[in-house]
Amino acid sequence: MTVVPLDPASPASHAVGIDFDQTLVAHDDGWQDGRIYGKPVPGAIESLHALKKVRSVFIMTARPRRFHAAVAGWLREHSGLETLVDEDPERAYWQGDCLLVTNKKLGAAVYIDDRAIRFTGDWTATLTQAHHAIGLPAAGTVVTRPAAATTNRPARTTPADLARHFPDRC
Repeated sequence: MTVVPLDPASPASHAVGIDFDQTLVAHDDGWQDGRIYGKPVPGAIESLHALKKVRSVFIMTARPRRFHAAVAGWLREHSGLETLVDEDPERAYWQGDCLLVTNKKLGAAVYIDDRAIRFTGDWTATLTQAHHAIGLPAAGTVVTRPAAATTNRPARTTPADLARHFPDRC
């Protein structure tokens, strides 16, 4: 693993980014309309405090912004730490004393996330891990689709098909 020492000239080196769902809070009963009902993942709060002593910490969530205040409230309740919901659309780094709740991937020395794949410079290994993570055969394995007649859908989606169905996408 690459070591990222604290560097006054590098704002990214000052922070640690931590994913919220399934990394800090456990959700054994699924999404439930965005309600935050889970308890802390064992060791999460102690680790949050330990990291907070040495770096600024921001909490990343893919939840819509309307849930960010609830995430901040859950963090305050379970950790006792001061929190702030990110309201700055231009923010690229975090160097604050409280926990920042954001939906942006800010610059950081390290990210902690339950769904991450560590990229080490080898795309072959990374693609193999990605295929495994999304339930596909190993990279390089030939995958064939059933014939269109048995699935009632085209065997292959073309860029023109996508453009026709999703005109606002690139």
